[in-house]
Amino acid sequence: MKFASIVVLALPAVALAQTSSPASTDIPTPTGPPDLSVCKKQADTYADACPKCNPKCVGSSAYENCLYSIFSTINYIQSQCWQHGGRSCREDAINQVCG
Repeated sequence: MKFASIVVLALPAVALAQTSSPASTDIPTPTGPPDLSVCKKQADTYADACPKCNPKCVGSSAYENCLYSIFSTINYIQSQCWQHGGRSCREDAINQVCG
């Protein structure tokens, strides 16, 4: 009998908990062009690559660190390319990292 009364008391709480959680459709979806100001700040001289590279970090819990890593990697690859006499190193590095 005690078990039955516990179940009867617990069922409304479970039902309430299930209805109070937000559905995934309740989350607003962004509209319009993305805000690239943070990306451009992190990118510095690669700011023109933000539209191509920013999507790699969107949704990251460490967004600014992700951007820093991407543009540091681009800079490293570009530098290595130049040291080895490459041409169009900047564009090649951006394409290699950001697609």
